[in-house]
Amino acid sequence: MNLLKYVIILSLFAFQTAPSQTFVDDVERVAIVVIDYCVDENGKQYNIKINQEKSTYKHDGWQQGCLEHFNNGVLRDPMNMVNKCWQSVYYFVNSKYKTYELPKAEREKCKDLHRGTFKYESPAYSETKIKRRKRKQIEKGGYGGKQIYNIEWLDDHIYTLETVKMSLAKDKIKEGDIITVEIIELLDEDTYLYKAYSKDEETDNNVVYGLISRV
Repeated sequence: MNLLKYVIILSLFAFQTAPSQTFVDDVERVAIVVIDYCVDENGKQYNIKINQEKSTYKHDGWQQGCLEHFNNGVLRDPMNMVNKCWQSVYYFVNSKYKTYELPKAEREKCKDLHRGTFKYESPAYSETKIKRRKRKQIEKGGYGGKQIYNIEWLDDHIYTLETVKMSLAKDKIKEGDIITVEIIELLDEDTYLYKAYSKDEETDNNVVYGLISRV
């Protein structure tokens, strides 16, 4: 597959700043390509490069496709990002998880994950800590700043996050959004694979997958 084909596939995603995922068959579960960039005082991005240390998907064709896609895209709210540096993350997910569901026999085990302190098993979000309470989830650290959500469990393995407060100006537009999160695989008693999507908008290019572990 040549570079043009990778770029065409990635062009299905509308915004650079929104997480983008692609199904592939050469990763165990989830891998990422991380692009670092800065935004100048005029809202124009510069110093754009792949962060190889954080990127876990090393396929050169896809990496270059991500870079080309990012360069051709438009930032959603650049004037609230000026004079700072950021990252954009592209997700590559094993295709078997596209329709994968947690077996019913394992769903009750998820009750132990309803509260506690957690972290993302991703180099892109290694600084983020998640504190989950009965009705609130608070995420702090890294590029996301402080994020406050109302959490509601719809089932033992499915919950929604209503975005209450975002500390970064560029993310204020997300306040009020509702994200549905489904636990689709338990790796052990403390780690799970999830898929997350905006409520009522579960489409291939809207779903984000990742791993979360109890701290």
